[in-house]
Amino acid sequence: MKQLTFFGNLLGNLLWKMKYFRYKIKVIPDNPAPGTLGRNIVYVVGSNKFVKWAYLKCPCGCEEIIMLPLSKVQRPSWSVKRDFIGRATIMPSIFKLDGCKSHFWIKKGKVEWT
Repeated sequence: MKQLTFFGNLLGNLLWKMKYFRYKIKVIPDNPAPGTLGRNIVYVVGSNKFVKWAYLKCPCGCEEIIMLPLSKVQRPSWSVKRDFIGRATIMPSIFKLDGCKSHFWIKKGKVEWT
């Protein structure tokens, strides 16, 4: 994942706070404790060069934590991308098989329900 420039980071944070987009990415070095996850943030575990997992709270409001493997050797796996202003895109779609059974995409920081 590319390093954000100062301007892109500043602009991204401003647009996120104004709710222009819903999901931004935060890279963290280790798995987060469940009680520390914020809403509308995709936590990527690893570094800007190597990523392992992505964590986020379900956007339906059920507050369940979704954990996605990002390693290409594991199946299934997802990819997470961050654009210039920090918007998250996750591929492929996320389909919870238990609980609320939500099925959605996150594209350019916005949730698209299927």
